[in-house]
Amino acid sequence: MDAKKSSLEKKLQDLLKQVSTVATQIQAIAQGDQTPHFDQIELPAHDLGKQFSRMVQSERARELAATNLNDATRTCGRKRQMATSTRKVNSMDSPVELTETVAKCRSCRRSFFPSAYQNGT
Repeated sequence: MDAKKSSLEKKLQDLLKQVSTVATQIQAIAQGDQTPHFDQIELPAHDLGKQFSRMVQSERARELAATNLNDATRTCGRKRQMATSTRKVNSMDSPVELTETVAKCRSCRRSFFPSAYQNGT
């Protein structure tokens, strides 16, 4: 597992380097021949970091929702219909659209969010 993690971390660093190069080129085109003040470098870079953060949050939530589609345990013991739902939440980096698993129990007449329950409790 450590080898896989190390390999993925190296791949991430390589991709981030590529993204950094492209972002720098876009900034240079947008700023033209003038020498930018540092905040004209820092603010777009920070915005790009927030965009990346939102993308990671959204993708990770979607991944978790997909794995929770088979976890239909609930205290009433009856089988529930599983589906995914999206909603916007306010993260520290601006609104993010998250995907989550929703279990609809007809006998309880309620919807549950399996990711909120640990070990089926």
